[in-house]
Amino acid sequence: MTEPWGKDPKLEALLGEQGAAGFRALFDGFPEAVGVLWAIREDGRLVDFAFGYGNPSIMRRFGISAAMRDTYTLLEALPQMRGSRAFDAYTRVCDSGEPWVQEVTYDTPFGDGYMLGTFAQRTARMGDGLIVFLTDVTDERRMEDELRSYADVVAHDLREPITGLAHLVALLERRAGPPPDPEVLDLMRASTERARALIDGVLLYARAGELRHERVALGAVMDEVAEDLGPSLRAAGATLDVGPLPEVDGDAGQLRRLLQNLVGNAVKFRSAAPPVVQVSAAAGEDWTVTVRDNGVGVAPDDAGRIFGMFSRAGGERDGTGIGLAVCRRVVEAHGGRIWVEAAAGGGSAFCFTLPR
Repeated sequence: MTEPWGKDPKLEALLGEQGAAGFRALFDGFPEAVGVLWAIREDGRLVDFAFGYGNPSIMRRFGISAAMRDTYTLLEALPQMRGSRAFDAYTRVCDSGEPWVQEVTYDTPFGDGYMLGTFAQRTARMGDGLIVFLTDVTDERRMEDELRSYADVVAHDLREPITGLAHLVALLERRAGPPPDPEVLDLMRASTERARALIDGVLLYARAGELRHERVALGAVMDEVAEDLGPSLRAAGATLDVGPLPEVDGDAGQLRRLLQNLVGNAVKFRSAAPPVVQVSAAAGEDWTVTVRDNGVGVAPDDAGRIFGMFSRAGGERDGTGIGLAVCRRVVEAHGGRIWVEAAAGGGSAFCFTLPR
């Protein structure tokens, strides 16, 4: 059984004796690792953090002893954090109150313990200090790496015979003598193109959870999407109306793919009327981005399943059934969720959230 850390005097000063006891009662049995850090200041400038409360989960996970709190400061226990982006973020959270979320991989000594694994880390201000939540996502990231490796191997093994089949079609078209049946050649060509699209789609899905975090202006991303889809928008006589969009933390390439899939689907699954696609954002606890169209819509029975792999709405045969699965994977990798609902006046509204 893990020996609990002693009372945290600063926690009691902040919450009172009864409030501190309630705080400990809440988090002592919490499955996630939770720790409290208190600011150490010199001439008002934050230079380090002292350890406060740590729940049993964080002590077990990192092999921390009860004596560590009085033995080390944060930078003494984790020297490589000095001058790092993470320490700057901790300082910013403590001084501004703006929460910080990141994913971090540790394989390093931590005081008398050892930090090992990949964690989703959420940090918020508490008094003149921080409360840190660490969710272990090591197994999920390992499975994603295995999925990407498996997809790469399968794609490599499948592309060679498909390329050979495409070459065979080309040779049959150019050979001397009576030409083959054009319908047969068309069928073979369509089959190879569909197989290639499936392989590319599976690779996209496998890599959609791979993020490079940066500050992304969604308005600029939508400008690129509009340019990429320009020919298909013009061919369909479509109108694309884009409202003000926020800046978010995320992967610009993956967010571009997400918006391109949703806008492209709005044009593809259009009704008899010229397509009208509206892209907007609303601020709440999270940003909610909506791609609204006046197309054929999505049946209520299909709304819950179209984000699955190889799913198509209403028996639709075109496409691979991977695009919306990729959209869901991109959104969830960014910490959001995606859904579809009926749009006012007909059509569909695809909505997804991104953390503010």
